[in-house]
Amino acid sequence: MRPKQKTKQTQIGFTLVEMLTALAVIAVLLALLIPALNMVQKKAQTVKQRGQFHAIEVGLEAFRADWGDYPPSEYNLGYYGNGGIAPFRLAEALIGRDGLGFHPSSQFREGGLADLDGDGVIDDQVYQASTANNLAARKGPYLELETANAVRIREIYGSVAAGALDDTYVLADAFTKKMRVTGKEFGMPILYYRAHTDRIDNDPAPNWEPASLTFWATNTYDLNDSYCNNSGILGINVPFQSTSAQHPLWNCGSDVAAARLFYGAIANPNFTSPARPYRANSFLLHSAGPDGLYGTPDDMFNF
Repeated sequence: MRPKQKTKQTQIGFTLVEMLTALAVIAVLLALLIPALNMVQKKAQTVKQRGQFHAIEVGLEAFRADWGDYPPSEYNLGYYGNGGIAPFRLAEALIGRDGLGFHPSSQFREGGLADLDGDGVIDDQVYQASTANNLAARKGPYLELETANAVRIREIYGSVAAGALDDTYVLADAFTKKMRVTGKEFGMPILYYRAHTDRIDNDPAPNWEPASLTFWATNTYDLNDSYCNNSGILGINVPFQSTSAQHPLWNCGSDVAAARLFYGAIANPNFTSPARPYRANSFLLHSAGPDGLYGTPDDMFNF
């Protein structure tokens, strides 16, 4: 009887050491790959943001061609009301208050109101999409709705006020993130500043004039046109809250630190005597950048 021969079994699978080695290699590759992917994503968002800025610039030039000037950005609570913040006016000028174009009778007032009948009372609604005459009077939109990235303010911050203000549009930037209040993903509002072309300075800390609320009255750009708050633009990512501590139209204060950040960021280094900002004859667009905070190094402007 032939004796049984021992057969050599083939080892299948990894040893513990081999498995740990493979996992270590994968971890190293991921550590190298994830930052690279994040950089690519941020670069793509930056390119997209510059494209949006360009589209807005083209739209504003078309608006100017039709109406003789860029949309106003001046802070004036008594005239414009709570809905008259400059980012709201930017969106209304480019797409209207309903996406159907700008109405020539608009005075950029809160809720789209104006004095159409001449009785001295601001009580007429100029945007009535249901009437053919109203639509025929419109111009624009000056910006494709898909490019505009227009978002109602309540979609970003939740309910900030009663009535029409919640439904007012802003143009959100390209750096989307999940909003803590609504849980939805949107960019931050693009802040808008029209140049005061009768001024020639870019002083980061000019005289404060609390009586008139014109804090930077000699500067080509006024920080408070688009953002007015005791904390300025220092790390505040909710510029449109309706509380007295955070709303840009209340508790305006002389915040020199915020001013230095803003005016330092927009200073044209080629002109120092007197100091001049970039785009001194037109307008500025301001994105909070990837971190969603205004007044930090990753902010983006249209220059």
